[in-house]
Amino acid sequence: MRAQSPTQNPAEADTNVQIDEPASEPSSAVASSAALPDAPLPSDKSSESSSRTNALPSTSELTSQTVRPSGKFDLKAAFWQSFGFTMFDHVWRAAFDPSLRYQLAHKPFFHDWFVSYGGYNLHRWGDGDDFIVNYVGHPLQGAVTSRIYLQNDPRSFVQISKNRNYWVPLGLSTIWSALWQVEWKVGPFSETSFGNAGGWEYVPSCGTALSCLNNPKYPKPPTNNTGLTDWVATPLIGAAWVMAEDTLDRFVVTPVARNHRILGGRVLRSCLEPSRDFAAVFAGKFPWDLPAPETNFMVSRQSHFPKTAGDLQRPALEHWEIGTQYSNISLPVLSNTCTELACRKNLSGLGFNFDYNLTRGFGFDSTVNFIPGQQGAKPMMEGLFGVKMGGRWQHWGLFGKIRPGFIYYESAVPGGGDLTPTSLTRFATDFGGIVELYPARNSTMRFDVGTTLVRYLTNHPDPNMSPINDLRSSQYIVTQGNFQVATSYVYRF
Repeated sequence: MRAQSPTQNPAEADTNVQIDEPASEPSSAVASSAALPDAPLPSDKSSESSSRTNALPSTSELTSQTVRPSGKFDLKAAFWQSFGFTMFDHVWRAAFDPSLRYQLAHKPFFHDWFVSYGGYNLHRWGDGDDFIVNYVGHPLQGAVTSRIYLQNDPRSFVQISKNRNYWVPLGLSTIWSALWQVEWKVGPFSETSFGNAGGWEYVPSCGTALSCLNNPKYPKPPTNNTGLTDWVATPLIGAAWVMAEDTLDRFVVTPVARNHRILGGRVLRSCLEPSRDFAAVFAGKFPWDLPAPETNFMVSRQSHFPKTAGDLQRPALEHWEIGTQYSNISLPVLSNTCTELACRKNLSGLGFNFDYNLTRGFGFDSTVNFIPGQQGAKPMMEGLFGVKMGGRWQHWGLFGKIRPGFIYYESAVPGGGDLTPTSLTRFATDFGGIVELYPARNSTMRFDVGTTLVRYLTNHPDPNMSPINDLRSSQYIVTQGNFQVATSYVYRF
């Protein structure tokens, strides 16, 4: 019997077949016994056995490159990767949609979100978007969420074929994509909550002016961005998109990647499979770092060593942080020392902060400050809950922060034409930077600087309501920045 060549590329075998586990007896034992001076000459049978043993990878090769992913679907990873992709989509919308930015800055968020459901129309197909958005953009969105499911389900690590391990995960990934499309349309992080789809009407390519109606230059009827097209096209055409990429991967990319790792496994795969690119990014990887057909869906287990002696001495990350804080914020407030209705004061407060660090560079960051009555103003309370991102070294750290929250006033003018002072809560968002010093193992001295954006209701209605049809509130809100600094002592554990 002819022994298998040790140089055979495992990717040339059927990718649907699991790789056999290596023999328990290491090949070095065979080599050492053959080196003895009185070792018997091997028979044909023993020669065959020796050849098979020597064809196996060495122990070092096994520990460094032959690692097969776990066979269970990673629900947690798939959820957070899909959520990250959803938030990226919203950032993209905000960057290119001035109407969305206007509503976030000047409209009452929760009121307009919930009344927008009353305008939903799922008895029509089109939602007013053009062909590229409906039949290219949304299917790509569906393909990415589908691909996120697949990259977290090791059962799907087969090439497109008749194998049920390809089609069953593909069907489940399509359901996963459909569920995320429901979230995208009507969920808490949706086109309804951010942008108020269903809440107001406009004429595509024209706007909200009454002159847009029955205008031959703009033949499309008014729309409020609701219809069935995205609900159906996103998951179904997205699944077809994944299948098309998988076909290209099997018959174009993989044959090249087996012989040209860079050209095939990196260049061609990145160019021809955009859904895989996006899904990999939200998994924190490059597309070529994922299990691939040319490696029989095996991944490398590489050892990462510290680059410097300082890294060797770096202490373990403490996940929890709790501390006390002094803060100072400049706010317009009612005061008996003001000659006007409200005047700006520098107000001091005491509070505490509470953090949970997921990694050295990213964590949840929150603070609650109590601002007592001072300079003729009534007491207030501030709560901010968000994230911080940056770098942490042995003796210091530098972070950026974004923390939405609220400011509660014991006495303030509500706006909207009402000049009677009352207790109320306003939405606030804190942006800024953090410097941390680590003088001891579990101690942090923290310094915050930034601006706290506070939303104030004006006394005049929104001048940009849609005269065609608008379910949203007529309130108009302005956002004002307020400088804030803080210093804290934090205990880490």
